[in-house]
Amino acid sequence: MKQLGFENVEEKEGSAPKPKAKRKKRITTDTERILTDKTEKKIWKVGEFLDYWNEVFKAETFTVEGEVSDAHEHPTGLYFTLKDDEGGGVMDCYINPYLYRRLGLALEAGMVVQATGAANIYKQKGRFSFRAETIVLSGEGSLRQAYELLKKKLEAEGLFARKRPLPEFIERIGVITSRTGAVIDDFRKNLKPMGLSLFFKDVRVEGASAADQIIEAIALLNREVPDLDAIVLIRGGGSLEDLQAFNNENVARAVFASAAPVIAGIGHDRDVPIVSLVADRETSTPSIAALVVNSSWDRVFAGLPVLEKELFAEFEGLLAGLKSLVALSAEKMMGRLSGLATRYLAVARTIREKFAAALDETVKRAAVLEKSLAMANPERNLRLGYSLVFDAAGRIVRDAGTLMEGDVLRTKMHRGDVESRVAKIIKTWENKENGQTEE
Repeated sequence: MKQLGFENVEEKEGSAPKPKAKRKKRITTDTERILTDKTEKKIWKVGEFLDYWNEVFKAETFTVEGEVSDAHEHPTGLYFTLKDDEGGGVMDCYINPYLYRRLGLALEAGMVVQATGAANIYKQKGRFSFRAETIVLSGEGSLRQAYELLKKKLEAEGLFARKRPLPEFIERIGVITSRTGAVIDDFRKNLKPMGLSLFFKDVRVEGASAADQIIEAIALLNREVPDLDAIVLIRGGGSLEDLQAFNNENVARAVFASAAPVIAGIGHDRDVPIVSLVADRETSTPSIAALVVNSSWDRVFAGLPVLEKELFAEFEGLLAGLKSLVALSAEKMMGRLSGLATRYLAVARTIREKFAAALDETVKRAAVLEKSLAMANPERNLRLGYSLVFDAAGRIVRDAGTLMEGDVLRTKMHRGDVESRVAKIIKTWENKENGQTEE
């Protein structure tokens, strides 16, 4: 599972709490020395006196619990009054508009809250007030009152009515929860092993910083993960106080603004968290949220047997067609082979016939040639009484004019050779002009 992200500025859930900030060391001013010096008495200007005490007040923060008796919002901030019936105290309070919007809750008379901040005296009117930096609800009654108030407001705006359909075949999932505890393990164990891509963002799910971290995680997943199919926002069960981050207006609006549909799996005893009511799909536990993801693949799993049958039927049909095609091809091939065999036999017969005729012709010609050769064979002439005369160099003597008296000759006869010497040359030749032979 891929973990996205930036390191949380606040401490992670389950880690050791941060040590409390050390109380600022007060600096002794000339004014304080004058106040404590009995020998000299300082005469203060009103504004100077108030400035002094405002500096003293700013040096330390306090957490004050009380019931809201009056609250009205103004562009410059939220002005409210805290009262304490037990102690009989009443205190005017103020919180910056930016800080108030980040709280994600609406203050209303009757709510018990814990306001953390510092005291202040407004110089122009000399009025004592308390400048709050954070406000948290305190007590079941206040939490329920804030819950019902926010629920009524968002329902009137239509945030509960919009339910976007979840994509079929959810594959890329953003998961927002704490890395500590069993919630993330329960979610993963209940997912079917389908090769899903999980993009995890670790956040606090309880405490003052939880709401801001959840809002930032929703924005991060939508911005950084392309083609995100769904965001799953999960945590275990808890009381109304434990689930304040999920009954926060800013978190609810962040869920509504998410481009990817949101599945909320937040455990609760009785009241469904506001965030779950805004989400596109609400489940009561992280395990059921995993089952919702699985259900997006139901059509595949339900259709697998049918697809398997169709696949095998298609395969068998293709196989039968191939068998028929092979048989037809074999038949055609056999026909072609048969034709080739017939042509081969015919060609072979023709070749044999032509070869036999050529052979007969060759035999006849050979006989004629043999006879001609026999007629021209010198041995035959020698048997008939003719002879061959060779000179000393072994050349046949055809003309007596080439000889000289005393030359040695060899005469070849049918049987044996005779060597002789020329004693006399008798020249004879044919007169070509009159056909007479002369000596």
